[in-house]
Amino acid sequence: AIDDESLRGILSTLRMNPQLVDLELCGSSTGRNGIAALASLSPRSITELRSLDLRNNGIGDEGVKHLTLAIAKNETLQNLDLSHNASITIRGWLAVSALLEAPKSNLQELSLCSNNIDDEGAISFAIALTKNCTLKALDLNSNYSITSKGWVAFSKILCDTSSINSTYFSNHTLASLSGYSDSFRDAFPSDLMSYLDMNRGHSNNNAAAIKIIEHHYHFDMCPLFEWDLKMLPLVIKWIEAASVYRTVFDAGARRRTLSAIYQFIQAMPMKSIKAFKGCS
Repeated sequence: AIDDESLRGILSTLRMNPQLVDLELCGSSTGRNGIAALASLSPRSITELRSLDLRNNGIGDEGVKHLTLAIAKNETLQNLDLSHNASITIRGWLAVSALLEAPKSNLQELSLCSNNIDDEGAISFAIALTKNCTLKALDLNSNYSITSKGWVAFSKILCDTSSINSTYFSNHTLASLSGYSDSFRDAFPSDLMSYLDMNRGHSNNNAAAIKIIEHHYHFDMCPLFEWDLKMLPLVIKWIEAASVYRTVFDAGARRRTLSAIYQFIQAMPMKSIKAFKGCS
């Protein structure tokens, strides 16, 4: 355990060494007071900190609230490990969810193993990730109270199929979600792994295109008619580019291409004929 004097020494060292990149306080029983003191550090005094390991520190709700408020202002921290702090309740996890929504947060990896997190906590994380464009990995291993209800929430934010726009604005950044095991195979949605694979292997734009191609069978071209035929080549190119990444979509891509061409020709037949003659 780290006593107050030792903690003051650590904080003093941090202030004198703003270039510190990794800070590991795993198993230090830092507790609420220690976390509050750590959170009091100005972002200027830890300008290069990239990784913070606070596993197994007896952190409770108050401590995690202090911590997340501080991290929300920090644009350099990328990895945070709060695993094995099981005294944190839903109040604390809601503070972590708020951190994921913070505009200045640059977290890319968040580990929350063995924290008794249940569906309510998992759903709060999923909702927070709706517009998050930085977090790539979330580790929820050994949180056995998360059921299919909690995991489905992640499926929905990774690919909202309610409309093409909703799919396009889904989360295309999260690529790793740990928590799956053979013991809980039935609780883990089958499509969740597929969406994570799409995010992992492609840029955000390509992942969005692939999800749209997979889930939307008819593209309404009407909103594009105001640009005449100028948009048609771009639409075809976009569909074909997306299909390259998923060969299983080849037939679907062809159908969508033909459908797009048909809609343009039907809406402006004379312009289509002129364009065709111009290419002859």
